[in-house]
Amino acid sequence: MKVSGNSTITGDKKLYTQLRNLRTVFDLAVFAVIKEKRALDRFLSSYWRENRQFGSRDRRLFSESIFAFFRFYGWLKMLLTAEERTLLEQGFSRQLAGRSVAILLAGAWQLENLEPEPAHRLLAKEFELPALTGREKVVENNPDWRRERFALIAENLTGRTFELPAWDLLQSSWSLEFLQDMEDMTAYFAKLAERPPLWLRVQNAPVENVIQELARAGLSVKRHEKLANALAVVSGSVNLYTLPAYREGRVEVQDLASQVIAAVCDPRKGERWWDCCAGAGGKTLALAELMQRTGKVVAGDIRSYKLDDLKKRARRSGFPNIETRPWDGNKVPPRKSASFDGILIDAPCSCSGVWRRNPDGRWNSSAEEVEKVTAIQRNVLENVLNALRPGGVLVYATCSVFEAENSAMIRDFLARHAEFELEPFADPLTGRMTDGMLKISGAISDSDSMFAARLRRK
Repeated sequence: MKVSGNSTITGDKKLYTQLRNLRTVFDLAVFAVIKEKRALDRFLSSYWRENRQFGSRDRRLFSESIFAFFRFYGWLKMLLTAEERTLLEQGFSRQLAGRSVAILLAGAWQLENLEPEPAHRLLAKEFELPALTGREKVVENNPDWRRERFALIAENLTGRTFELPAWDLLQSSWSLEFLQDMEDMTAYFAKLAERPPLWLRVQNAPVENVIQELARAGLSVKRHEKLANALAVVSGSVNLYTLPAYREGRVEVQDLASQVIAAVCDPRKGERWWDCCAGAGGKTLALAELMQRTGKVVAGDIRSYKLDDLKKRARRSGFPNIETRPWDGNKVPPRKSASFDGILIDAPCSCSGVWRRNPDGRWNSSAEEVEKVTAIQRNVLENVLNALRPGGVLVYATCSVFEAENSAMIRDFLARHAEFELEPFADPLTGRMTDGMLKISGAISDSDSMFAARLRRK
């Protein structure tokens, strides 16, 4: 029985089947991301729905292996021959020999610094690769440890060595032009090599009570120093979605940076807010909680199925002050003018600030797509204005690190709208005053990277 065209697997039948399925899902994922420009998380979610024969252990193994591969794609493809690399860069990994794919997966697993699974050990054995060792202790304050690890991997797996820059082979050259104004670029790319943490937000219950409840379920969490309701999961392996704390609406999965955006909005009790690009509604829920379940938060989105998800989440948490109302993105007519005290624009963007969470985005994005999305952002800013009352607050946010989508977009908007001005606010993570714009650095806060601007209509 063969994993690929030229290699035979012996030994444990279940492990063989797992390896064969891993290869199948890997090839499909590479084609979907690189050739079809699909998001990896969405592809896998769809694939699991259509292939329910895979249990949770298989899904975890496959997902972790493939995400690790895309996290280090820029390095790993160097382990292939020039001909093989061309096939991979075109999305045709299914044409690679089994040993070549084994090298990619083994290298990804070691760079991710995960404990090898039985399937990976069998993979190494059958393709005569060096035995995979257990998770290695990372020396603190050594930002180059992964480069050093890769040099060892390259020597062990291919017999070749490579001279690697600190970070730029992990990134497509087109995006470097958009990052020229980034102050902590090296730290940003170094953080992209790490798996993202899981952040939770507590609602409907005292935080300490929820911490104790999660501890009893096997999850160790750490409370953020400034955002009292933000919890970082430190250790524990539990299906969060089965816990009463989640099913009964006491915790929501929400990245720290996303929680900061809601804090920048700073809605008051009894106000009316419009989350016009709400998506699945994480920030909508946070706004409704900050308003102490008074007033109203209207969630809009061009994708109605996303609002269906929000309805379920709002019901689970018992929010009485959330309303969903699809919005097609067109200009709000004058007859609906001045109806909101605040508007949050969580704008469509390049998502470059969440490449740590979605590493495939670094390889299936382009400069042309950034230019398209900035046009959309400009239109959204213009099209919501009739809905904001005089004296109202407009918060513009992205999960991007590109200046063109962030401060440059706001400066351009202010140049055309003298009736708005930036409103200084305290950074929710540090307490330091801002000039009305905030860059949330994932390298500093161990979170996604985001941007927020708070403006007030005069």
